Amino acid sequence: MTIISKTAGSLSLFSCLYDMHKTAVLNSNNEYAKASADTFIETSVASQKADRASYKDAKRKNWLLKNNFMGGVNEVWGRISGYCKGFFTSGVRYLPNFAFSLGAILSKNKAIASISTIGLAMVEAWDFIKNSSGIFERSDYLK
Repeated sequence: MTIISKTAGSLSLFSCLYDMHKTAVLNSNNEYAKASADTFIETSVASQKADRASYKDAKRKNWLLKNNFMGGVNEVWGRISGYCKGFFTSGVRYLPNFAFSLGAILSKNKAIASISTIGLAMVEAWDFIKNSSGIFERSDYLK
């Protein structure tokens, strides 16, 4: 049972990390788009306001708006923070998987490894039933 336990634990651990990465990339792309749009709107609004009328200030503000000043910094920061947020938010969901996977992989005792593998199978089965099959999802939206 140890080879099966270690294989199941390793595959589950890899699957969790892969899903966390892909979820983080999606969140990173969303935060990038949000930061890009927010920066453009902020710069656009700022370029339309002035404390006093000045040709030089108006030209400078138009140049900043046209060149998307500080947009790159905000977009990069949005990507980084979005990736971290997505990675750790989805990581919390996989805590039981991590615990059972590490128990199956690192345990020297066959009984503990077997119990971890059974627990891992139960967690994966519940995840499949709840999230993939749609059995417990609300489907009466038209009623």
